[in-house]
Amino acid sequence: MKIVSLDQDIFAFPYIDHIDCLDELKALGAEFTAYSDQPVPSEDEMYERMKDADIVYWGIYELPNSLLSRLPKLKILVYYGVGYENYIDADYCKERKIEIYNTPNYGSNTVAEYALGLAFALTRRICKADRRMRERDWRSQGLEGVELAGLTYGIAGTGAIGSLVAKKASLLGASVIASDIYESEELKEKFGVKYVPLEELMATSDIVSLHLNVLDSTKGIISKDLINTMKDGAFFINCARSAIVESYEPVYERLKAGTLAGAAIDVFDTEPIASFDPCQLDNIITSPHIGYLTCTAMANTLIIAVKQTLKALQK
Repeated sequence: MKIVSLDQDIFAFPYIDHIDCLDELKALGAEFTAYSDQPVPSEDEMYERMKDADIVYWGIYELPNSLLSRLPKLKILVYYGVGYENYIDADYCKERKIEIYNTPNYGSNTVAEYALGLAFALTRRICKADRRMRERDWRSQGLEGVELAGLTYGIAGTGAIGSLVAKKASLLGASVIASDIYESEELKEKFGVKYVPLEELMATSDIVSLHLNVLDSTKGIISKDLINTMKDGAFFINCARSAIVESYEPVYERLKAGTLAGAAIDVFDTEPIASFDPCQLDNIITSPHIGYLTCTAMANTLIIAVKQTLKALQK
C-alpha cells in the first residue's frame, strides 16, 4: 500500500514532531512518499508523484478530472483541511469509486484567531502604520483606530470557526450578531449573540466576518447587492472561502471610494491570484490563504488524516 503526500512534506517541520502517528499505518504495510508544495508542479509532474499511489493526501493543488482519470490505482483521497470542494470534482470521484475524506476540526481555533487578528489589524490600522514606519514616516494622521469593544460584530456562519470568533469577540466587549440557518443556543444564552437575517447583518454590522461553508445554497450568497448595503465605515473580512462571495469587485470599489473603512481577504477565486493590483489599496489587508497556517493546525491535519485512513481501511 503506497501513500503519497502530494503537497506537504510530512517528514519536515512541523509534521516531523508528530511523525509517530504513521506507525499504525506502517504496521499495515504502508509506504510513504512526501513532496513539498514548492515549486508548483505541472499536471504531468503531479501524475508522476501520484501514479503508483493507492492513497493520496493533499491540501493545496487542484486535482482535475484529467489527472484523476490517469490514476487507476487510486482508491482514497484525504484532504488536509475541511472544504475540498474548490479543489476536486467530488461527483467524478464518486463515479470512479474514489473515496474522499477531509480532516475536520483540525484548526478551528487557528482560523478563528486569524480572523480576529485581521479585525484588530483593520480597526487599529496596524498594517498601514507599519508601512509608514518602513518608509521612515512618523506621522500618525490617518491612523486613528476604533475599539472592538462596543462595535457591532457580524458573523455570517456560526459553525466551529464562526462560533469561536463569536465567543472571542463577545468577551472583548463587541456586540455580536450572527446569521445561520442553525442557531446556537449556547451563543445566545452564554454570549448574548443575537441571530438576524443575513440582509440585516450585512447592513448593520461595523465588522462583517464571513465563516460560511461552501454549499450549493451558499455559493455567491454574499452578493454584490449585499456588499453595497454595508454601512459606510464598516470593515469586511473573509478568511473562509471565496466561493461564498459573488464578486470582490464591489468591495474593491467601495474601498477606493472610502465608503468601506477596510477589508481583509485571505481567500481568492484563483490561487495564486492573477493580479496583485487590489492588494495595493491602502485600506486592504491581503494574505495568501494562510488562515489555517499554524504549526499546531498543520500537525493536526496529518494526525487526523491518518485516523481517516485507518477508518477507511476498516470499511
